[in-house]
Amino acid sequence: MRWIALSLTLALVVLLTIWSEPPPGAALGLGVAAVAMLCRTLAPKPPSLWLERAALAALWAGSITLWSVEVGNCTMVDVYHAGVAGFMAASVWITAGGVAPGLWKSRWNAAVMAWLFCGATAWLAAGYIWNRPSTFYAGLAAALAALVLCKHWFAWRTAGVQVLNTLILLLVGLPLVDLALLPRARAAIRPETARLYYSFNAAKGDPACFARWEEYYQLEFDRLGSEIFMPAPESPLPFLLRPGSRGTLVNCGISINSLGFRGPEISMDNGGAYRIVTLGESTTFGMTVEAGDTPWPEMLEQIIRQRLKTRRPVQVINAGVPAYNIYNNIYRLPREISALHPDMIISYHGANGFGFIDENLLPPLGPIPPVYEERPVKLAADAEHRLRMALFRRRALREVAAPPGAASPRRSRQTNDRPPTPAVECAYGIAYGKLSDWSRSNGVRLVLANFSMAVNETSPLKVIDFYQGGGARMAYPFIRANAIHSQIVREVAQERGDICLVDTHPNLDGDPGKFIDVIHLTNEGRRQLAENVFTGIRATLERDLEGP
Repeated sequence: MRWIALSLTLALVVLLTIWSEPPPGAALGLGVAAVAMLCRTLAPKPPSLWLERAALAALWAGSITLWSVEVGNCTMVDVYHAGVAGFMAASVWITAGGVAPGLWKSRWNAAVMAWLFCGATAWLAAGYIWNRPSTFYAGLAAALAALVLCKHWFAWRTAGVQVLNTLILLLVGLPLVDLALLPRARAAIRPETARLYYSFNAAKGDPACFARWEEYYQLEFDRLGSEIFMPAPESPLPFLLRPGSRGTLVNCGISINSLGFRGPEISMDNGGAYRIVTLGESTTFGMTVEAGDTPWPEMLEQIIRQRLKTRRPVQVINAGVPAYNIYNNIYRLPREISALHPDMIISYHGANGFGFIDENLLPPLGPIPPVYEERPVKLAADAEHRLRMALFRRRALREVAAPPGAASPRRSRQTNDRPPTPAVECAYGIAYGKLSDWSRSNGVRLVLANFSMAVNETSPLKVIDFYQGGGARMAYPFIRANAIHSQIVREVAQERGDICLVDTHPNLDGDPGKFIDVIHLTNEGRRQLAENVFTGIRATLERDLEGP
């Protein structure tokens, strides 16, 4: 009767193998292994020694051939192959049942264990890669059963027993620890609601939720870029805003006027108005995602008009451009900004130039970082994401080129063989000096603002870790770079003397509820930023725009 049971299990193996459409080499290996087991089962009792050896050798040869072909073709990661391995383990176990106890029995049992571990590995891999918890935990149970059988079937030394016990405890404890670390209520994210989960509170502190938001946001930003960006082939700028274009970011309409700035139509002539130009990055341009959201320069203009009685009207022009850094904007000064005849320039630069401070930070344009992938075990997903990010950063930093104008200035790095570089002499400090020189020579008041982010040195670790899911903005190095940047802005303003310094941090920096990611603001955050800027420039405006 043993050969009937073996025939049934082998038939199931053949059926699953046909469904998985194996390469010819895999089919050959399977056939050799199946013939070896049938020959051993149908052999007269007791079998000769040479038959025992030949059958076992053929089984291992066929098995290794099958495994090699499948692994080489990367086709083992699915439930079909896990089923094949499981039924093959059953077939070898049935065959081993007819072997007398002793050395040969142990050798056949070793083949059982090999196939059982093969099936468990395929199950685990399929469940992990495709994020199918039921499949993953089925593989975990199979691996646990294999370890228990290993401990029961074979004689082990003390070290071997300890290793087996450790592995068993690991397989049992891993899901329990992971369950304890998971948020109590995982936020349900769909494409139409993904934008809600940039909030630490709404996402229950789960970085997977933030990763989904980042992925969704990146797709929306790419679509916006196709609508409002155009090439800049004869300049060092990465691109230009297309004059007269319109686009949409999530639910917010974005329009570019005929001069290539975000906002309503303006003329080159200021018409007697006191003109303020805000220079910056996407944080100044405004990553507005809800209908009715407005950039902070527009809010600043409203605040000035409401709270100051002035003889001249005040106009604030939004000259921020996504992905630009301070050197890009310095390049624009004589070419675009000067023609606007500004009375004041407000500089709100930061993240896009953090690479000038820490050369291990990625620039805002370039290869897209890996997105956090959800897995059945969150601990493993976190470790995988950190590894993928480390490999990505190592590769990307070799591929991306330095931003325009950033190659020659020294960077503010500290080494053991020389004193720290003064902040005003680093690439950011030099850039602010150039901005100040241009403003002086053109009779323009210069306002320098420090940069605000969702997290800072005082933020709880769980909040900082939340932002690691997206990968595009690494919170920890950004925190360090932003602290140095704030020092640079302060020292440049003190050294130059005629620069108005604005502190944007009050009620904003380190408040994740006012940001949609590490650096981009919600509408509430933009309003707070406008309030902080107004507080910083109010005295200067009152002197320049003294009422009657």
